[in-house]
Amino acid sequence: MKTNTIILLAGLILILVSIFTSYRKAQKNETLKNTDPNQLIPGPIVHNQLSEEQIEKITKIQSVFSDVYPISLEDSIKNFKRDRNPDNEIRVWFNMMNAYEKFVSKDPQITVEKKSEVFKLILSRSMMEESKVRSQTEFKLLSDTEIDEIFANYTLQSKPIITA
Repeated sequence: MKTNTIILLAGLILILVSIFTSYRKAQKNETLKNTDPNQLIPGPIVHNQLSEEQIEKITKIQSVFSDVYPISLEDSIKNFKRDRNPDNEIRVWFNMMNAYEKFVSKDPQITVEKKSEVFKLILSRSMMEESKVRSQTEFKLLSDTEIDEIFANYTLQSKPIITA
């Protein structure tokens, strides 16, 4: 069951990247181009090294999300090296992590499926305004009250993913 959840989550993340890329282009009044998530190619490494402080933060982020975002620490570090501004991305992921931890720590019996839905909500919120997340995302395990609580804990403005 856990393998299926991981595969489903990985596919969902790729779909979200494609959706948010199209959303960002629409905001700029550019021609929409649908992107097949399987065709997305990671950008080049921009920073050969990250600071010890950055690595410590990335390690914490990767550890907190490890059961819902199955990516190795090595791959996580590599992904942050691809960011033009890794400190900004670390700040976004730290805010996501804090909102996630505040919610999941309240229930010691929380399932991986519900944690995955919390992660999906927070990841979506990091890229879209609350109203868009609510209208474009279906939640099966989270109540409206829980969604409100999670949104209240995510304090940054949304920042869509830009490709190209």
